[in-house]
Amino acid sequence: MANQNKAFGFSPIGRVGSTVANQGDTQYRISSNYGTAIFQGDLVTLASGYLAAYSSGAALGVFIGCQYTDPTTKKTTFKNYYPGSIVASDIVAFVVDDPSASFVAQAVGTPGNTAIGRNAQIDTSVSGSTTTGISGMQIGTPATGNATYELKIIGVNQNPSVNDLTSANTQLIVKINNHLYGSSTGTAGV
Repeated sequence: MANQNKAFGFSPIGRVGSTVANQGDTQYRISSNYGTAIFQGDLVTLASGYLAAYSSGAALGVFIGCQYTDPTTKKTTFKNYYPGSIVASDIVAFVVDDPSASFVAQAVGTPGNTAIGRNAQIDTSVSGSTTTGISGMQIGTPATGNATYELKIIGVNQNPSVNDLTSANTQLIVKINNHLYGSSTGTAGV
């Protein structure tokens, strides 16, 4: 059975070596009128003390939603994505920022079980959806070495009904390798 090609960013599933219990999030501010959309499941970072879309360097965690006072309706608004360019002084984002958090995500290609222990960059070739608010980020091609790569592959989603290891778009389990609150450059892949 072929896997669906439907990127969904990074979905938190637990901590390395544990279950999904106690999977928390931390609140961070987004600056008023920040122009870049951030989708549920996107990697994020900090810039000048505010949450920002991830582009390179150390990642802070994974964005799971936000709230703010809508500048038009003046009502508190909760969204699973930040649409960008919201003029409000109270934009709060919710981020899974535990350096030991693990996530499931779709991989580009067919890396299979041999990818475990390797590192990978994020693949941003698929845009997030403004309809669903879900990220389009995926796991890039796994590589040995490369301690600065954002992700460390730690497992494979073992659910055979959604994950055929012999087909493209395999779902892997990862942790953030180059984490803002972890080691400064991550560890090399095997």
